[in-house]
Amino acid sequence: MLHRDQILSVLEQLPLWHWPVFFFEVWWFERYYRAYRAANPVGMIGISITHKGRIIITLQGAGDRPAPSDWTLHAPRAPWARVDLSRLAAAFSVFTDAVFASARNRPAIGLAPACDRPAIGPLMLDPG
Repeated sequence: MLHRDQILSVLEQLPLWHWPVFFFEVWWFERYYRAYRAANPVGMIGISITHKGRIIITLQGAGDRPAPSDWTLHAPRAPWARVDLSRLAAAFSVFTDAVFASARNRPAIGLAPACDRPAIGPLMLDPG
């Protein structure tokens, strides 16, 4: 879309007998521009104007349409349907066996378990 200032600056540089050609070109360009914008709401159009008042489109690029937000490209819809539960249970049992084995083989460092300690209240609430 050509603004009024652009049209007036072009008319200052054109000879008077080329004005009708330029106005005809502006009319056609405005029609084309509205149709192009209706089909491509995002994009760029670059124009140039010759010494005889003709408008030439020098750059025309339609923008990319935004991709629909589809999360299924990154994660399946039902991931639990593809999980092999027997393999999952075997992997979990190996993990838990390793954790318990390391707990059984841990050396005693002199700390008493919580069940062997006497129960005492919080020190900040002790009235004595």
